Amino acid sequence: MFNEDLIPIYNGQNFIVEKETKQLNAEETFTMSIFKYKEDVWHSRYNHETPSAKYVGDCESCGWNTDTYDNVTWGDVLYLGLYLGCTPEYIYNNKSVTSIDVVEEDQEIIDYVTWINSNINVIQHNEWTYTPDKKYDLILVDLWAMPADITDDHRQLLLDNYSSHLKEGGKIILPQSQEILE
Repeated sequence: MFNEDLIPIYNGQNFIVEKETKQLNAEETFTMSIFKYKEDVWHSRYNHETPSAKYVGDCESCGWNTDTYDNVTWGDVLYLGLYLGCTPEYIYNNKSVTSIDVVEEDQEIIDYVTWINSNINVIQHNEWTYTPDKKYDLILVDLWAMPADITDDHRQLLLDNYSSHLKEGGKIILPQSQEILE
C-alpha cells in the first residue's frame, strides 16, 4: 500500500507501529507495518491494500458481501478512524471521490501519519461527537476491531449524530460488519 520506507517503527503513548516479516512465497519474504493500539490487542491494521479493498467492497474473493456497496455514490466521503491511513488513501486512489474527510480523535496518530495524500482532509475530533459542516454521500465508520464489538447503542449514536449530514440517498456503512445503518 504505502512505501514501507515512509512508515517508521514507533512506540508512542497510545499505539505502536512494528515491522513484521511476511512470506511472499517459498523463497521470498517482505516487510509490512502493523499499527496496534496499546490497550486493545485485537485492534490492529496492516499497511496492506487487501483489507482496505475489503472494507470498501472491492474484494469479492475475501468472502465479504460486496452488495453492501451497491448504488453507493463515492462523491463526498467521511471516514471515521485514521490508523495508518490505508483505507482513506485506497478510497482516494480507487474511487471517484469529490472529497474525503477523515475524523480521528487521537492527535498522536494524526501527527504520526504524514504520508497520506494531501487532498485527504484529516480532522482532529472525537469520532462520536463530530458535527460535520457539510453533507456526505457516504459515511464509513471504522472504529472497531471485530463486528461483535458493535452494539445497538453504537449504531443509534451514529445514526443520531450523522443521519442529518447525509445527502439524498447517502449511506452510513460499518465496514467491519458490512451493514448499512438506517
